[in-house]
Amino acid sequence: MSPNSRLPLPGRLILPALALVVAACGERTEQAGQPQAAPAAAPTVAVTPAPTGPIDEALAAQGAELFQQKACASCHRVGGGRLTGPDLEDVTERRAYNWIMAMITKPDSMLKVDATARQLLMEYATPMANMNVSTDEARALYEFLRRDSQ
Repeated sequence: MSPNSRLPLPGRLILPALALVVAACGERTEQAGQPQAAPAAAPTVAVTPAPTGPIDEALAAQGAELFQQKACASCHRVGGGRLTGPDLEDVTERRAYNWIMAMITKPDSMLKVDATARQLLMEYATPMANMNVSTDEARALYEFLRRDSQ
């Protein structure tokens, strides 16, 4: 006598159905003729080396102006402690250039694919707003952060 035959009739009917449900929840998610959904893609920011050498003062000045215009200063300080978002002092030493560029230009996408961005959201409880910063503007902001972190 099998262990299943000792169960009342409803239990004997549920167990095979449950086995089918568990089997259907396996790793394969594609159905016949249906393409599998692609994993979330990382934000598209060109992978470029971090700027080195002397600070480009004109670009840093433009970045300082953008920091005010784009309302970055309403959530971030560069030295002086945290606000709604983290203090950005030394951020160019703590984070990779491409990570900073992606976080500035596509913060909403970064939350989907980057563990550090999600950790910051957990810590600060407020997502970074997408301020529609262009790559050129982000580069100026980076130079400003690099200058003001020295």
